Amino acid sequence: CNDCDQPIKRHGLFCSAASFSCESCDAELCKVCYESYPLVLMKDCDENSSGRDKDLQKKAHIQSFCKSCFQRLSVLDFTKTYDVIEPSADAKKSGVTFVFVHGGGGSRAMFRHHAQELMVRHGHRCILLDLPGHGSLAEVELSFDTCWEELKNVLEENKIIQEEDGRRTNSKEKIVYVGGSLGAYVGFYLLDEFKKVFNSAVLMDCGQNVGPGRSLKASLGLHLLSYVAKHYSNKKLAKMMLDVTKMSPADQWVIESTFAAGWFFEQGEEQVTILRSVAPAKHIPELDIPMCFMNGSKDYRDSEELWLNLCDTSNEVNSVLKVYDGGDHFFMHDSRFVEDVLKDIHDFAVLN
Repeated sequence: CNDCDQPIKRHGLFCSAASFSCESCDAELCKVCYESYPLVLMKDCDENSSGRDKDLQKKAHIQSFCKSCFQRLSVLDFTKTYDVIEPSADAKKSGVTFVFVHGGGGSRAMFRHHAQELMVRHGHRCILLDLPGHGSLAEVELSFDTCWEELKNVLEENKIIQEEDGRRTNSKEKIVYVGGSLGAYVGFYLLDEFKKVFNSAVLMDCGQNVGPGRSLKASLGLHLLSYVAKHYSNKKLAKMMLDVTKMSPADQWVIESTFAAGWFFEQGEEQVTILRSVAPAKHIPELDIPMCFMNGSKDYRDSEELWLNLCDTSNEVNSVLKVYDGGDHFFMHDSRFVEDVLKDIHDFAVLN
């Protein structure tokens, strides 16, 4: 196998060639490697400037590549673990920096277009990072500790905190954490660990309690997620996600923010471990910063009101809950809500 160097087993009289090969360079692959690097090639990205891609979703075809071609063809730059989208040196800057953290199985491409719009419209600086086990950090173990370490490195390298003591370098700058799904759930922990660093937080798709005290429905959902992560290949899970998004009303930047970057489910069981462990009800009272909770009305959201009610310190009184009527887990990529989401993120950051 071109990727793992394991002998490729051939059986029968007609197997003179490998059963699986990279769909770009034709390198021979074993079945495991063949299904490890799925990708939708996004040749139309530049032409599709509006980002409306429902037709592209319907026609999307997931292909299999060797690791080298996957990294070359993905919209992610695998030489970096985070991206910085910021105004040019001579442009007016807002004094607001967003730190975007993506959802499970995704990558820093998830919020790339939102970040670009926030920079162009308002002069905000946006930092988008890959969580361990995802994107450029796919081979790094996913855990609370490695998430903490990666965020710490990003904050230090971008001069937000000092290396010596972790203190803020510029108290006048507003630093805002933005997390979606897994990025929101692990965000409760990270925000607690990095007290006094973030001025506020926007947390999306975390209205369901999946941690201690979760409902039977949530427990069953996590059990199913753990099972498919253990028994299904990365490609099969990517196909399942493509089928889900085809049925979703989400229609803006869906392909280029997810499938053209790549899906990363290899550490799905570790993702479930984090979800089962996070206790928002424990962390929220300790955070002492305003939080904006965002959810689609059709998503699971049995605890969103509880999270909001726990924001009861003097600095948390500006916390809000935004529910986008008719939206699902992918509401931030639904053209009906994209403008509202961008406005709500901007307004909340500026006011807090």
